Amino acid sequence: SQICSSTMDYEAKCSPVFVADDASHTPDDDVHYHPKEYDGHLDTLMLTNSQILERTDQLAEIINKDYKGERPMFVCVLKGASLFFHHLLAALQRRRQGFSYEFLRAKSYEGDSTTGTVHLSGLDYKKLTGKHVVIVEDIIDTGTTLAKMLPILEVEGKPKSLEVCSLLEKRLTEESRRSKHVQARYCGFSIPDKFIIGYGLDYNELYRDLQDIWVISKEGIAFDSSSL
Repeated sequence: SQICSSTMDYEAKCSPVFVADDASHTPDDDVHYHPKEYDGHLDTLMLTNSQILERTDQLAEIINKDYKGERPMFVCVLKGASLFFHHLLAALQRRRQGFSYEFLRAKSYEGDSTTGTVHLSGLDYKKLTGKHVVIVEDIIDTGTTLAKMLPILEVEGKPKSLEVCSLLEKRLTEESRRSKHVQARYCGFSIPDKFIIGYGLDYNELYRDLQDIWVISKEGIAFDSSSL
């Protein structure tokens, strides 16, 4: 079944699809593949690859309408957003949408919400100047990194416009933890506050290679990645 009806209005399509706190799918070994070394590491199947691709295609439809006649620049925040980024741009190509793209690494340094800092690398800010820029993220949880990243890109890059497209937005149990300055213009799914992996999302640099999004098990958290 379709995630969203094609007759939904524009604002509704822009809003993230709500994933219930107890949402899960029954895994099918013939469809939901995972490497054998991950046996026992996967608890609950939260989002299937087909759901992710369907919603990504819908986001591409919205973005295509917003930037019709323009050539926006998409900036992928590595590494987590790479798979989402690839499929989003492919969906835009099918719609004959022109664009350019760059990559960015953002490293957060621990601290409270006031003193925490973020270091950006891999991006020539001059390439953003005068462009419609869309930052592509895998997930927004506390929003701290984005809240510190966006002002840097605004000041250093001087883009014509700056928006955020995130595959996921986590519903925090303490809503006050989320920065009030961060809002993704385009967002795929609103998910419960659970420890998720797959489709680019990692734990200790493992599990990015899963095609679906899972809740990690206690065994997965305890696993020593250096043994591989």
